[in-house]
Amino acid sequence: MIGELLFNPNGRIARNRFWQGLVILTVASILVAAATTAVHEMVGLINYVLVFCYICVFGKRLHDSGRSAWWVLAIGGGTVVLQTVMTLIFLMLIWPGFMNEEQRQVWTEVLDLAQAGNSAEMTRGVQYLFEISMSTLQRAQMVITVITNAIFGYWIGTLRTVPGDNQYGPEPTG
Repeated sequence: MIGELLFNPNGRIARNRFWQGLVILTVASILVAAATTAVHEMVGLINYVLVFCYICVFGKRLHDSGRSAWWVLAIGGGTVVLQTVMTLIFLMLIWPGFMNEEQRQVWTEVLDLAQAGNSAEMTRGVQYLFEISMSTLQRAQMVITVITNAIFGYWIGTLRTVPGDNQYGPEPTG
């Protein structure tokens, strides 16, 4: 049943099955992000499988509301835009408040280099800052992933079901 939910893009699913799929995929996304850091970067390739699973789950829920699964592309684009904006807000406004002394020193130097127009040294400083701050950034990215999944998941999860059969299949039970 889970395989059908996550790996079959055809048909329709009821709201409760959508929520099950979204929870599974959100947890899987967080675990893959953590494993990519803790184990090896290549673990991140699992994200490509998860993208397909997201397409299947979101697409079938869209089918249940009488909409084409092609809308998943717009949702995916919206997710990327929202995650990018949230990440930039975190980096510029929130992150400096969580920095330790070394990170604050590097951040100050990066800002000074930016004002001086020394882009090469500034770039090296930003890279070093990211290296010493990776665990904080990854935790923030996990939180951002959960938030964006919740936003788009709520939107798709609350779409009205088209009663009876539609062009995508019979009305789901349950």
